[in-house]
Amino acid sequence: MTPELSIILPTLNEVDNIEPLLERLENALAGIHWEVVFVDDDSTDGTVDLLRRLSRERDNVRCLRRIGRRGLSSAVIEGMLAVSSPYVAVMDADLQHDER
Repeated sequence: MTPELSIILPTLNEVDNIEPLLERLENALAGIHWEVVFVDDDSTDGTVDLLRRLSRERDNVRCLRRIGRRGLSSAVIEGMLAVSSPYVAVMDADLQHDER
């Protein structure tokens, strides 16, 4: 089933923010079929390992790991190209954007 909404989340060393952010999204998006696409710029703090585990456990979590490429704008574009939902939102993974 295609999600109604895809949230693109560029990451770089955000391991401590991932699970709290997912919990906030779950609360804010209750009743909506959504997915989150983390676009990671080759984090060194365990972010990718956590995202891989979460993507195996949850069908609405995906991770794109970019090696040798960096940058917020290009990460957002790459994430947008990887989804098929009719609506896309972009947030930062630092917990400063209001998920509602």
